[in-house]
Amino acid sequence: MSVAGAAIVAADVPRAGLRDVAAGLQRHFRPGAHRSPLRRLGERCLIDLPGSPTLFITCSPDDAKAILTEADGALSLGHALHRSTPHPVLFGGDSLIFLEGEEHVRERRRLAPPFHGKMMRAFEPAIADIARRRVEGWPTEEPVEFVTLAREFVLDVMRSVIFGVAAGERMHRLDAAMRRYCRVTESDGFLGAGILGVLLTGRWRGYPPLDRAATAVDEIVLEEIAERRAAGDDGRDDCLALLLEAGETDDATLARDMRGLMLAGYETTAYTLGWVASMLAHHPEVLARAEDSVDAGEDAYLDAVISEVMRLRPTFPFTGRRAVRDCEVGDVHIPKGAMAVISIMALHEREDLYDDPTAFRPERFVESRPGTYTWLSFGGGPHRCLGASLALFESRVLLRTLLERRHLRAAGPRPERARRTHPMLVPERGGRVVLSRRG
Repeated sequence: MSVAGAAIVAADVPRAGLRDVAAGLQRHFRPGAHRSPLRRLGERCLIDLPGSPTLFITCSPDDAKAILTEADGALSLGHALHRSTPHPVLFGGDSLIFLEGEEHVRERRRLAPPFHGKMMRAFEPAIADIARRRVEGWPTEEPVEFVTLAREFVLDVMRSVIFGVAAGERMHRLDAAMRRYCRVTESDGFLGAGILGVLLTGRWRGYPPLDRAATAVDEIVLEEIAERRAAGDDGRDDCLALLLEAGETDDATLARDMRGLMLAGYETTAYTLGWVASMLAHHPEVLARAEDSVDAGEDAYLDAVISEVMRLRPTFPFTGRRAVRDCEVGDVHIPKGAMAVISIMALHEREDLYDDPTAFRPERFVESRPGTYTWLSFGGGPHRCLGASLALFESRVLLRTLLERRHLRAAGPRPERARRTHPMLVPERGGRVVLSRRG
């Protein structure tokens, strides 16, 4: 029985026993998910433990499509996040990710203009210039943690593309404030507050160090907003300029939106780039082909490398929705209060979808794009990551710039394993590689 008191009805869906849950739940959302005891139960299973919402866990592409595109408002991403993550503290409970239906559509439409393809092309010179300056300053012939280097690059991109803050005193203050804010979000203290919020079944309290750090960032952004409003249209095309032009929200909300866009893309992109560097360094044949493609001025193979890395190491290895009322997912009845959880990791390792699924083979994405419901690194449906195009674009630009100027080699004998944090999959040693100059 679920905490809502209504059983999930599905004759062919096995119910995981306590031993299966203890041995297999964490493994089901990590690389090697195909070996999890839960996966041996089939592509679907039920977990029904006292005091917790009933979980319907699936790695079926058909279930994924049904869950992510559910259009009647019965399955809510916002309710799932509120119950299981500290997102309400990070982004505010009325931000885009918590909205549903027409309200979600309106807010997404308001925030979407900076992420259209035309804007990506407009941002490319600035992102490429940032990449060149960063790569030229990175150490060579010694082990480096590529995640740390990538964070520097991503923060620069965020400041330039999202905030549009030019060089000067305000830029330095914003840099410092953003770094303090990100350190708090990565701290053990905030992790503990997040665990407490989950144990309190989603009754979230503020976290004072985070509140202070967020206020410091917002105050600087509000200075920029006030200066922009006083100066009028100055021809800028960064995200802040586009949202100011739309004029659909107050300044405090706009500042919070800017901070949310920065945070949403900061760690996820840096970790992806860390995995890209690590995997290339440990697969010389793939690295050689990537270098050849860069030398030929082609991006298709670089895009395939990024897609394959994100298949094998999705930053968020699962996603889910919470039922706000009884509903159906295919032939499965989901009662109010239950969670429908998609194991992205297990779906990405299905042998019927990917030949030799745990192997690093970017060529599988050279001729065919990732499938809408067989590759879920950015989620799917109406709540698919708004910044997906920017994340892929800046990753491609940095990878191209890096391989033009540097050669990668592994800093250790074995590929890095994944560790879970907040609940992302990250390289256990930070993506350690050695950079050397090319040519």
